[in-house]
Amino acid sequence: MGHLLTEPQLTSVRAALSEPFNHFPTDYDYIARQIKDLDPAVLYEIFYSEVAPVCFTNIAAVLPTVWTGFDPDWLRTEIEERLAARRRSWFRRQFDKLLVRWLEYNYDYMWKEIASRL
Repeated sequence: MGHLLTEPQLTSVRAALSEPFNHFPTDYDYIARQIKDLDPAVLYEIFYSEVAPVCFTNIAAVLPTVWTGFDPDWLRTEIEERLAARRRSWFRRQFDKLLVRWLEYNYDYMWKEIASRL
C-alpha cells in the first residue's frame, strides 16, 4: 500500500469504511467525518483492496453475522492476513485483483455515497 498512516489511524479508517457492510442503514455523513482529511485515492484503495474483500460477505449473506459494526481489531487482523496471503502467493494476488474488480462493480454505490461527502 502507498499510504502513510499510523497503525491506529489505519485501523480507524478501515473501521469507518467497513460501516456500509453492516446490516443497519449506513450513515455516510458519519463515515465522511471520520475520514475527511485523507486523500480520496488512498481511501478508495483501502476501501476496495482491504476492507471490501473482508466485509462484503456480510452484506451479501441472507443472515448477516455483523449487524452493528465490525470489531476494529478483528477487522485489522483479517485484513493483514489477507494482505500477507497476497504477498506470498501469485495466485492469491490474481484472484484478489479479480475480486476487487467485481467489488468495484457491485459496490460502486457505496463508494459514490462516501466520495460525494468528502
